[in-house]
Amino acid sequence: MCALKMRMSRGKRRAVAGPEQILAAARAIGVRHGWSAVTIRSVAQKLGYSSPLLYQHFRDKQDVLTQIAVQALALLEAKLTENLPAPGACAVLAMVERYWTFMLDNKQLYRLMNGMDGVPIDRVVLSQSARCFYKPIAEAVRPLTEPNKADEKDLADELWALLHGMAALYLDRGAQFDVTKASDASMRLISGARAQT
Repeated sequence: MCALKMRMSRGKRRAVAGPEQILAAARAIGVRHGWSAVTIRSVAQKLGYSSPLLYQHFRDKQDVLTQIAVQALALLEAKLTENLPAPGACAVLAMVERYWTFMLDNKQLYRLMNGMDGVPIDRVVLSQSARCFYKPIAEAVRPLTEPNKADEKDLADELWALLHGMAALYLDRGAQFDVTKASDASMRLISGARAQT
């Protein structure tokens, strides 16, 4: 009788982890061991499941990594825009500081969401998610581009490119950039744009 109970308890099926648990496990593996270490099998093992159960929520590794990158972009957007000062130089400087702090605090996530480690991510999905940055950055720089408001989108793109370029060089090449240099470069970019109007 006792042996029968043990077999039955061993034979019970656990509920399959949901998408958030799967993404959290994959994120933990990627942050600790690098994104190439994230596989359906490694995530399943971390959760104590067999691999096929995870396919109920995600097509493949690319799907998992893309969703983590989309979440990271949303987190960065939230950090950039939370209690932001009124549009203008103070807002831009606050965004620069928050962008740089996010990159430093989340180096592996930053690398993933920018495709810096060569792992498979859906760039179309990521590009659509990244559009969320244009609006708050454009709004922050708008007062700095007057009277020629047509340049605000270009300036927002250039500011984002400048910040990402400095962050990528810092992460990949050990360039001696910091938030002060990023802020100074951003203000020079904006001053140059204003001088051309």
